[in-house]
Amino acid sequence: MTKTVGDRCRFRPPAKGATVVWEVTNYCNLSCSHCLSKSSPEISRTGDLDTSRFLATVREMTSNGVAEFYLSGGEPFAREDLVDIIAAIDPNVAEVYVNTNGYFITQEVAEALPGTALRRITVSLDGHNRESQALVRGKPTSFDRAVVAVERLLAAGVPVRVSHVVHPGNVEHVAEFCAVMSRMGVEALVINSVFPAGRAVRHPELGLPAGRRQELSDELTELQEKYKRFGMQIDHSLGKPQPSDVEGCPAGQSVFFVAPNGDVSTCSWLYKLDQDRFRLGNLKEATFIELRAGVETMMRPVREMAACCPLPVISS
Repeated sequence: MTKTVGDRCRFRPPAKGATVVWEVTNYCNLSCSHCLSKSSPEISRTGDLDTSRFLATVREMTSNGVAEFYLSGGEPFAREDLVDIIAAIDPNVAEVYVNTNGYFITQEVAEALPGTALRRITVSLDGHNRESQALVRGKPTSFDRAVVAVERLLAAGVPVRVSHVVHPGNVEHVAEFCAVMSRMGVEALVINSVFPAGRAVRHPELGLPAGRRQELSDELTELQEKYKRFGMQIDHSLGKPQPSDVEGCPAGQSVFFVAPNGDVSTCSWLYKLDQDRFRLGNLKEATFIELRAGVETMMRPVREMAACCPLPVISS
């Protein structure tokens, strides 16, 4: 069988061990129009994995080679036990990264995070002011809460990265956004365009034309050089696609995914594409090690399809 080349892998697994991408809840206090997981305040949390099972799984994973946890949602800090979960992970064994909208980053939460396995928090900010943020996030106060969260985290000594999604409503203000973040003391930005998944599928108007994407890529390249002098790193995924620096498909080898309800898969994107096909099982019914035993059966035909990321082949 001739393999297709495929796309660049969306993950960067560690040199040793594995990464677990874990959506700890699908509940969110916001209903953003570009949300990849269709999270909202209407989502029930009753099916989320409970604290004891969560912690038992974390211990099992770190004992079996997991070196990184990427915790997201929904809004992960909507879980009142999230700080306890992070604190339970041995910082000498694994690293933790969290994505948040900032709403639940109280002063107490910010001050509890230094000294844990947390290596970085990424705070989402999709506007340079309240009005531009509200275009996709609905609530103007979401800008204020995110800014306060960044300030609290930086003051507590927590490394912060800010994530910014561009669309036609804010694309003309990217330079202003970078200036605001630089004045706040943010040292890292990641800037992306809207990915057509989840709720964003219903909002094609949020996409950027190919020509405008390339113009923005050129603008961001200039901004990268400008703000490098001020100690702020800017990464982006616009412009020409980059070649993959991950050999083959790491799904089920150095990358795993856990859904809010405890479902385990080899890859979050494969799971979202076809849950039935790419579900290894559930942590409420089996251990991570038991579920991992099914990886080879699941992934062998997938790896035969593509030399790199198989998503374009499977979704075509």
